[in-house]
Amino acid sequence: MSVAAPVLLALDTAIDRVHAALAVGAAVQALDLPGGAQASAQLLPALQGLLRDAGLTWSDLDAIAFGSGPGAFTGLRTACSVTQGLALGADCPVIVLDTLMAVAEDARQQAPQDCAPGDTVWVLQDARMEELYVGAFTWDGADWQVAQAAQLWPLTEPIARWAQVSQDTAKDLHLCGNALQAYPDRFATLWPLGVTVMGETAAPRGGALLALAQRAWARGDTVDVALALPRYVRDKVAQTTAERRAIAQAPRHIDRLMTEADIPAVLEMEQAACVHPVHAWTEDNYRSSLRSGYWMRVRCEVDGGRIVAVCVAMDGVDEIHLLNIAVARAQQGQGIARALLGLLYERCLARQASLLWLEVRPSNERACALYIREGFVEVGRRKGYYPAPDGREDALVMRRNIDLGGPARAVD
Repeated sequence: MSVAAPVLLALDTAIDRVHAALAVGAAVQALDLPGGAQASAQLLPALQGLLRDAGLTWSDLDAIAFGSGPGAFTGLRTACSVTQGLALGADCPVIVLDTLMAVAEDARQQAPQDCAPGDTVWVLQDARMEELYVGAFTWDGADWQVAQAAQLWPLTEPIARWAQVSQDTAKDLHLCGNALQAYPDRFATLWPLGVTVMGETAAPRGGALLALAQRAWARGDTVDVALALPRYVRDKVAQTTAERRAIAQAPRHIDRLMTEADIPAVLEMEQAACVHPVHAWTEDNYRSSLRSGYWMRVRCEVDGGRIVAVCVAMDGVDEIHLLNIAVARAQQGQGIARALLGLLYERCLARQASLLWLEVRPSNERACALYIREGFVEVGRRKGYYPAPDGREDALVMRRNIDLGGPARAVD
């Protein structure tokens, strides 16, 4: 096994294309092939060609590195099985690489001026099915550190997460990955904020794979061939007949972060849902809540994205205060408010908040009945708390104890 100039082979078939490269010390030979059904048939002859052109044989390899994903199931299986077979034949160890980290490295190599030590790069890869593979990596000047391990996000999450950041914050947001090109309209609202797009065509190319492999080799970060496994982020892509039927019958809603762009639609929905317009929150209420960083969620129809509910809460040290919850008139009575309360219970558990507080109008009998069913109890009354058409209305103060050792679900 060589030390000063290791012979490393790296490959990745996780995302659309087949990328591979061979390094003999500083000398690098790379290839880029079409992906899809022919990838496995093309890959072995192509790798053999890299070795032949370098005057090497399989026995000369010190290690084989492969992109373990996340990515397409077929691509991950191809890279893993080819690597295992070659490593067994060559009697060499394996280096397991993060495919998303390789995309970040490729972006850095394309635009090194955009990646200073301490910068965190978010990688957004198209996962199909209205979803993204997402990871974040911080460049320390010599290597990458994982800031966010690979996750599966809905396509709406990046905008929900970042569209309301300030321009001072946005300039530190570094993005790359093929999702930016696959869904340009979905990210358009981010560009005026000054977000940094790194390497517009970033991919897990051979040069990036080898850079990661060489750093891993220097750390001694190799594994036995038996431990070379794909990294699956999506649990499954196919449903049974019963699952498809359940999906078809289920309400087609998604929950996401509320942004400033949602305010007009939320105001319209809430004002139409309230018995009297004075009962609804104002635009200033929503804007000040956004500025204060409150927990704000909207429930939207999947088809068309129409907002049908909103929920706003304020975090405390060991408690959370529900400030507002509203459901579109046509969707009331379908369990939406109860589902949003379920999200709040989950947040209480996540933040170890043992109390959930709220105020409600006594005249809102439907809401009062829901809160009582959910385990809230009345603990006080605030005189003249709410504006009303004929003056002011009291507020019932209600509280629910949260079992921090129990499940995050609504009370039966």
